[in-house]
Amino acid sequence: MMIRNNSRIGLVLGGLAISGLSVCFTGCPQSGPPTGQTSASESRQLKASPYRLKTSPDGAISLTEASENLGDETKAVTLVGKIDAGEFSAFEPDQATFMLSELPADGHGNDDPDHEDNCPFCKRRAANAPKAIIQIVDADGKIVPTDAQTLLGLQKGDRVIAVGNASYDATVNAITVQCQKIYSGT
Repeated sequence: MMIRNNSRIGLVLGGLAISGLSVCFTGCPQSGPPTGQTSASESRQLKASPYRLKTSPDGAISLTEASENLGDETKAVTLVGKIDAGEFSAFEPDQATFMLSELPADGHGNDDPDHEDNCPFCKRRAANAPKAIIQIVDADGKIVPTDAQTLLGLQKGDRVIAVGNASYDATVNAITVQCQKIYSGT
């Protein structure tokens, strides 16, 4: 089974690979609800989403580990990362698609949120790590046509574990994951 990127993401990834920049969504306006602002009833609805896992799955691997394990095959993966696309929006408007970046190495930075921006080791690691495009799909394998921020209550910086089928494209250093379940502590 081959996973295909939508044309916008494919063009973005191709252009960024040529320019040598980090993979990110460009030209996408900020969309979805203001971050961190949901009513109590919206919060209950988000937790009840059929695409959200209630407990953290075991065996999540980093984006780098996933890219090394995938090669040119599509395989089932459980990977962990943080929602981030640098200075651009990590969320694709009008569909449940978002970008994940590599987490800092375990124990490095003692969970200081500013550490990664100031540490040369972390900056180099993040620059060389693959990005992951997470696509939340329905039972028919079609991307859900609702922004992930609205559908799942996600926001930039959230740590997410995605469970699904993934492929890796070495030419753009990006993983595409089609999944029906994600876990986020938010």
